[in-house]
Amino acid sequence: MGNFLIGALGGLTGSIILAVVKNYLDKTKAQQLRYKELMEEKYRYILIIMACILNYDNRKLFSLNEQTTPESSETYLLMLKQYYYHNFLYSDDKIILTIKNFIEAPCLENFIKSASSMRKNLWGKKTRLKYENITLKILDNQ
Repeated sequence: MGNFLIGALGGLTGSIILAVVKNYLDKTKAQQLRYKELMEEKYRYILIIMACILNYDNRKLFSLNEQTTPESSETYLLMLKQYYYHNFLYSDDKIILTIKNFIEAPCLENFIKSASSMRKNLWGKKTRLKYENITLKILDNQ
């Protein structure tokens, strides 16, 4: 009877530990998923702002849910500077630096570098595409 009781307590303890660990892992996975969704949303918004800096007419292609449409590329640049400082809270160093480079020299190449950094941060994937393979004429009218 004593061996049965010890075995039952051991099994119960193991089940409790397993349940606690599973709960912790599930919470961690849910937090990581929410973080990734939030980052994807922020990065998408930043890329839209960058596209509008490159060519103000690009604003016609995107919806930013703003109450008023920014009046110029300069207004979009001010918006990007604001998001640049927000990035210190959640982005890795490479993304911060690529956005900084874009702010200092807005061009399609710096846009692509920023987008590639964001993609790698979100999905762990580098791109094998070359700059000239992924440029669109509508974004290239600077």
